[in-house]
Amino acid sequence: MQQAPFNTLFRQCRIVGINLAVIIVVLSAAAIVPRNGQALVMVAPWSEPGRVVDVIADAGGSIMNGTGAPYAAIAYSDEPGFAFRLFKSGAMLVLDGSLAY
Repeated sequence: MQQAPFNTLFRQCRIVGINLAVIIVVLSAAAIVPRNGQALVMVAPWSEPGRVVDVIADAGGSIMNGTGAPYAAIAYSDEPGFAFRLFKSGAMLVLDGSLAY
């Protein structure tokens, strides 16, 4: 039994679309992973003021610069695994610090 051309075309477009989505996710993840010890750290917006400072201090980092929001700051640490420690300390999101400039 032969498939209709529309079904074949739809299936091929779906496969190409899924592949493109995976490529975009992988490239985006590689672009936003913190490098050089500098990270944009965000905690929950509903958390108490100063929570981002506590998270950065618990992870062994220092604050380089604040942001306009009380739940985000740019942090720095020379020690490896800084992003992981930030998540472990309570950060909701950790991005490459160069994205903040």
